Amino acid sequence: MEFEQRKKAIEYGLQPFLSGESLTLALQIWEDRYAETPAFALQQFARELCDSFTLTMPRARILLQQSLIRALNDLPTVSPTASPSPNPNPTPQVRPEPPSPTGDPAVHTFTLLVDTLTDRLSKTDGQFLRQYLLNHLSTLHQPELAQQALRAWLNRRESITVSIPATALTQLINLAYIALCERLGPTQADQALHNTITRIETTNADRRYSVRRLL
Repeated sequence: MEFEQRKKAIEYGLQPFLSGESLTLALQIWEDRYAETPAFALQQFARELCDSFTLTMPRARILLQQSLIRALNDLPTVSPTASPSPNPNPTPQVRPEPPSPTGDPAVHTFTLLVDTLTDRLSKTDGQFLRQYLLNHLSTLHQPELAQQALRAWLNRRESITVSIPATALTQLINLAYIALCERLGPTQADQALHNTITRIETTNADRRYSVRRLL
């Protein structure tokens, strides 16, 4: 996702809460400190804004954080500056890793992350997360074949054998984080995601495609 796209999304997400000079200052804070951070770091950005601009209404930080993440997820998976193509579906990114017999390395790392995350949650929380992703698959604007593969994986953990753009996988991780925030609250959501990422990196399970590239 291009910088200007993300900046416009952040601005859109902030508009229900800030305007004028406050909005300009908030965007400057994001550019200086958070533009290159993963989506789940938006909790700290939302906390800083609430402290700086005295947003004290009930659940202001949670609402602000969810507004920002949803704004980022509403962006198209293909940059508007990309060259026109007769194919209406996004073309998977070219990645430096060669495909392996077991499938796309990015998809493998993505499914490893979400499966490990849901396995570490309670049964009901894990089911909630997977159902949340199922309910939002249409927002990815991916080909039907990719959506069928994702549904089969989310429902029955069937292996995904088709390539899916890394941008779409990142959107799904962002959606998983929103689901965790709604289910557990931002603090526990951050902890759950952080612990899962650490576990994957510690066991070197993402050696073919770093999990950090999807955040």
